[in-house]
Amino acid sequence: MTKTTLCLALAVTLPLLSARADAVCNQSTASMADQALWNVHGCWSAYFQWEASAYQVRSGDWGNRGYFDACNVNKEFAKHWNAAYLISYGLPDYATATYRTQFHGTVDYQGTAVGADNAYHDDTYQAPTDDLSIFGRWVWNAFDSNRVETSCLLYDPAFPNANPASRAGDFIHEGWHGWLWAKWYWPDHQSGPRGACTMTGNACDYFYFHPVGQYAYGNMWFENGTSTWFHSPNQVQVEYLCDVATSAASWVPLGVRQAAAADANQRAVARFINGPGIRCSAPIPL
Repeated sequence: MTKTTLCLALAVTLPLLSARADAVCNQSTASMADQALWNVHGCWSAYFQWEASAYQVRSGDWGNRGYFDACNVNKEFAKHWNAAYLISYGLPDYATATYRTQFHGTVDYQGTAVGADNAYHDDTYQAPTDDLSIFGRWVWNAFDSNRVETSCLLYDPAFPNANPASRAGDFIHEGWHGWLWAKWYWPDHQSGPRGACTMTGNACDYFYFHPVGQYAYGNMWFENGTSTWFHSPNQVQVEYLCDVATSAASWVPLGVRQAAAADANQRAVARFINGPGIRCSAPIPL
């Protein structure tokens, strides 16, 4: 299928997607990891106002999910900006000419996650969905910004991925679909099971191995048309989660780092055709 044909196919389905009436996700409590990170920053109004604009979070989509109750950590919007806070401030970005522990820098991960047209993707806005068959989804729009949807699986603490690190990783994963689309690399996932990937459906990727210090901070967008300088959506997600698990700022709660490691390692085993991609570990509490 050509990119033009796919665009037309998506355009036909968009009215059905926008007309869907999902039930609102459980917003009665927050996970321990969400609460722990929230306790670090509290209700920072200047940040959540910036985040709503930067991530193009629309009141019409989030109005009954805490958009007007942004200081209530039980609500989906509060959990959304809690994860964005982790992206904005959770990594130290330490680097010297010879030593680095992060795959990429905050500028890369935040550039991939935010909404504005940039080196990582075209204009994108963020919307919720209660479709429990996905964690997230990137949707091309012909007459609006492209859309990133994140699922109730990332917000309802009954599910293991309802934590700031997993949610932030999904923002980055879905944003990377926009990068691949802009670069004409489509389709961007492959059907599984295939190779070492045990997932069914369109969820398998290759892991394009590179040294931790290969990409200068701010250059994750770079590619040269070969496997030596390239990323898949699951790969950027796993690299981010590993960075949080192993290299986060000292104030990032241990539970957030442990959740990041668990998510990264599960994905590394299940989602890479040539996997497992990498394994990472959270610090051991003293």
